[in-house]
Amino acid sequence: MVAEKETLSLNKCPDKMPKRTKLLAQQPLPAHQPHPLVSEGFTVKAMMKNSVVRGPPAAGAFKERPTKPTVFRKFYERGDFPIALEHDSKGNKIAWKV
Repeated sequence: MVAEKETLSLNKCPDKMPKRTKLLAQQPLPAHQPHPLVSEGFTVKAMMKNSVVRGPPAAGAFKERPTKPTVFRKFYERGDFPIALEHDSKGNKIAWKV
């Protein structure tokens, strides 16, 4: 009896009936593409298929390097020039103290 009531109620309300969906053609799954193997150069792994060789690190040849303090810089910043005047028979000459 309960089953009859359920079928009657479904016939009366078409909104409650299950909707049929059109079956779509199954699409093939995308092919699995393996990730490239990152390795160092000149190793056995570098010769394998699907391997990417990592480049060498940056050497920093063009990076600005700090200057080392020199004696001339010390005298110059202090306001002294590290020079001396040499009095010679041919004339006066500048002699560097550094």
